[in-house]
Amino acid sequence: MIQPLTSICLVLCLMLSLPLSAAESAESASSPYFAIEDPFTINFLKQSDDKMRYLQIKVALKSDDPAILQSAQTHLPMIQNSLRLLFTDQSYATITSVAGRELLQQQALERIRSVLAKETGNDGLEQVYFTRFILQ
Repeated sequence: MIQPLTSICLVLCLMLSLPLSAAESAESASSPYFAIEDPFTINFLKQSDDKMRYLQIKVALKSDDPAILQSAQTHLPMIQNSLRLLFTDQSYATITSVAGRELLQQQALERIRSVLAKETGNDGLEQVYFTRFILQ
């Protein structure tokens, strides 16, 4: 009688530990995103007919390849410089339209891919997201 009871207890303990193990493995899985923490803040005085305007953009990168995201973090100063130059070069008319923002997002992806290809030989970044886009 003790042996069947022990077997049942063992099975129950194993069943109770399964969801816990699944939760732990989900937490340890790496995220496919890398958020650039510092926002890009651009003074739009020249691009907005001498009206004081500011553009602030927060950027996140997506790749299912953790090596790409690690490379982006390693070469972050070069990526930030390239994006800052791109954002500064935009016209006020461009960034106020949805089509202009989508084009800017695509150009940002191309710029970052270019930096990564030059520095690492791997340009497999999948997407760039603007997680904050504020124009004042």
